[in-house]
Amino acid sequence: MKKTVCILLIFISVCALTLTSCNNDDDTFTTPAVTDTEATVTLTDTEPETEPVTTAPQTETEPATEPETEPPAPSPYGMFGYDGNKINVSVSSPYAILIDANTNEILYINGDPEARIYPASTTKLLTAIVAIKNCPTDEVFKPGDELSLVAKDSSVAYVKKNHELSLDMLIEGMMLPSGGDAAYVVAAGVGRKIAGDETLSGIAAVSVFMDEMNRYGKEVLGLRDTHFTCPDGYHDDDHYTTLIDIMTVARAAMSEPLIMKYAGTFKDDVRYASGHKNTWTNTNLLIDPDSKYFYENATGMKTGTTEEAGCCLIASAALGSKKVLAGVFGADNTKTRFNDGRTLLVVGMNR
Repeated sequence: MKKTVCILLIFISVCALTLTSCNNDDDTFTTPAVTDTEATVTLTDTEPETEPVTTAPQTETEPATEPETEPPAPSPYGMFGYDGNKINVSVSSPYAILIDANTNEILYINGDPEARIYPASTTKLLTAIVAIKNCPTDEVFKPGDELSLVAKDSSVAYVKKNHELSLDMLIEGMMLPSGGDAAYVVAAGVGRKIAGDETLSGIAAVSVFMDEMNRYGKEVLGLRDTHFTCPDGYHDDDHYTTLIDIMTVARAAMSEPLIMKYAGTFKDDVRYASGHKNTWTNTNLLIDPDSKYFYENATGMKTGTTEEAGCCLIASAALGSKKVLAGVFGADNTKTRFNDGRTLLVVGMNR
């Protein structure tokens, strides 16, 4: 009996232990708390601390340039080339020049090319050029109070206030008889057109034209020491040019067919737009068949004379493909002017 009781007690104890173990094996798991001692990582620079590098601000540096040098002085011969006199000739005039009009090479020069000289009526070449550039040649002008500006001893074309002339005919009046009156009518008429004011007085209109004439000479033709105060070339101390500048004007005039047409006409019977008639004779004796100065290859251009300027002449000649341009300034008299001009043309054409 005692043995049975002991066995029963042992059995009950084993069951109790088994039940306790099963209670610990249920589906509930208690996960141990995980601390952040491993998962939390503090990132620190492992490289040793160094002082910050201070970079100087960048500044723009200008590229290296060569030392400034003064620009070369302009050639005293302007648009023309010159490499010494190419011909042997003797002239009496203090200023003389011969140019190959095809190459613009100076073949001969006498006198300082940059010295100031007075151009007298050779001025009318630039007057004609500027007029043609600013007005149709068939425009008709009626002379006004600008005729009062013509000097009493000027050469004239006998243009009067009751006349009416086209610009074309007024240019002829400047080229043949060297009319100062024609020059002033041109300047006033074209000056009013430039200003856009037909009511301008003669003196105001001529002033407008002269401003344009000086501007054109400087900015378009490249004249460097020329200043004109009047359209006809009558003497004024402030009306001057240089040998190179006035020959630059002449070279430009050679490119204007209308100017060359009349510069090469010795005599013409003319009828104005108003119906008045006149006869004009060219002052350039190189194109006068009856003159001892006549040269058969001469094609014209322009004379000029004042006491201060002396006797002046711009003359041109052509034969076949040859073209030459000559200038004579400051001659003592008409004989010297035409002798020197003719001599230059002849040697230029025969070189």
